[in-house]
Amino acid sequence: MITTKRGDRGQTDYFDKRVSKDSDLIETVGALDELHAVCGLVKLEKIQIDLNLIMGFLEEETRNKILETRIEEMEKEIGKMEKEISVPKKFLIFKKTKAAELNWVRTIVRRAERIVVKLETRNKKQDKNILIYLNRLSDYIYLLALKEENKIK
Repeated sequence: MITTKRGDRGQTDYFDKRVSKDSDLIETVGALDELHAVCGLVKLEKIQIDLNLIMGFLEEETRNKILETRIEEMEKEIGKMEKEISVPKKFLIFKKTKAAELNWVRTIVRRAERIVVKLETRNKKQDKNILIYLNRLSDYIYLLALKEENKIK
């Protein structure tokens, strides 16, 4: 059942506990959920899977091996793309639709990263891989946008 009325008083469920909808935790989950949605629009399904994982263990301090592996994979891809394309030293205006969409995703990654930092500093210790992952993800998506912008039609 979708309509439970359990959230009508400003609280929601996060796994096995009730949490205020204005908490830093729910703000963080919301930012990651928004990122998840735009990743769906640009067909970054592997990243959506990663984000589901991150949302599921936001309050855990243990290092997640899956994220460590994904960070290593992204770093390899970043290295490959940096060899293929020239990275400009100035702000860009992306003209191609796909490149602009990817750049939009990148900005949402950056916002999510800032909100995760806020959650960590105000409330909880968490897996350091979450911040590392988001930091690499913004670089990765920026390079995808550049690659898309430089594609010849």
